[in-house]
Amino acid sequence: MDPISHGVIGLALYSLGHTPALSSAACLGAVIGSISPDFDIITRVKGDYVYLNHHRVESHSIPGFALISGLTTIILSLIYNNFSFYEVFLWTFLGGLSHTLFDYFNSYGVALLYPFNRKKYSSNLLMIYDPVFMLLSLFSIIFKPRGVLAYTGMAVIVSSYLLYRWLDKSRIKRKLAGIYGDSVRSIIVMPSDFNLFKWDYIVDSDSHYIVGEINSVTNAMNIVKKLKKVASPIIEKSLKHQLGIYFENFTPFFHTDLIEEKEKLIVRMTDLRYRIKNEFKHHASFYYNQEERLVRSVFHPFSQKNNIEIYCQKSVDIH
Repeated sequence: MDPISHGVIGLALYSLGHTPALSSAACLGAVIGSISPDFDIITRVKGDYVYLNHHRVESHSIPGFALISGLTTIILSLIYNNFSFYEVFLWTFLGGLSHTLFDYFNSYGVALLYPFNRKKYSSNLLMIYDPVFMLLSLFSIIFKPRGVLAYTGMAVIVSSYLLYRWLDKSRIKRKLAGIYGDSVRSIIVMPSDFNLFKWDYIVDSDSHYIVGEINSVTNAMNIVKKLKKVASPIIEKSLKHQLGIYFENFTPFFHTDLIEEKEKLIVRMTDLRYRIKNEFKHHASFYYNQEERLVRSVFHPFSQKNNIEIYCQKSVDIH
C-alpha cells in the first residue's frame, strides 16, 4: 500500500474507539506508526540497489516497528502535555502493526522475522490499493457515534471479505492446476494491482514458466509470457556472483535466459512477479566474454532501461 492508504488505516484504527484529533498524541502516534515502516525509503539516497535490498525488511519486522514506535513515542512526549507513554506507545505500535499486516496481505510481503531471517512472508490476498478496506476505514473515521450493530457489521464485512479472497484464490489455483496438468511443479496466484476481480499467476512447469492473468468472474485467461527454462553451467556461475546472490534473495520467482551474441554471452534474470504494461519490472544482466569470464554485471530496477553497474567485486569462489 502507499503511505496515504496506510495512514488512513492507522487513523481508522484509532477511530474505532476514539474521536480523532490532532490534540491527541495517541491519535497522531497511530497515524505516524502506520506510515513509519516505509521510512526505509531513506535508503533510496544510496540508489535502488540498496533500497530494494532493505525495503520491507528491517523496518517492517516486529522488532523494527517496535523500535520505531518507541522512538516516535519519545519524540511525541517532548511535544504534548498530559502524556501517557504507555497509551501513546500502544497506539503507535498498533499503527505499525497495521502497516506490516496489510503489507503481508499483498504480494510484496514483509520480513516479519528479521533479524532471524530475511525471508519475506506474504499471503497474496489483497491488492496494493484495496477499495474495501479503504471504504471501511473512511466509515470508521467519519461516521460516529457507532453502536454494537455497526461494529458487528464491520467485523462481519472484514472477515467475510478476507474469507472470500482466500476461497477465490484457492479456486483459481485448483483451476490452473487442472489446466496445466501433471507437469506443474508449483503455482503462485497473486492479486492484481488494481482489478478486484483479476488474479495474476505464475506456473512453474518442468519445461517453462507461464505468466498470466485470469478473471475470477468470467474465468477468462490471458497468457502474458511463456518462458522456456534454460540450463547451463554459466547460469549457475552467475548465481554465485554478488548480483546473482542478491537477485535470488530478492525474488523467489525468476526466469534465467542465456543470450549468445557474436563476441559475448549474456545471462539475463527476470523477476516474474511484477509487470508494467506486460513488461517485467526487475532484471539482472551478466555479460561474459568468449572465455566465459564475467566482464560486467548490471541490475535493472523497475525497468530494463535503468542500469546500476555492480560488476563482480564480491564474487564468491565458484570452484
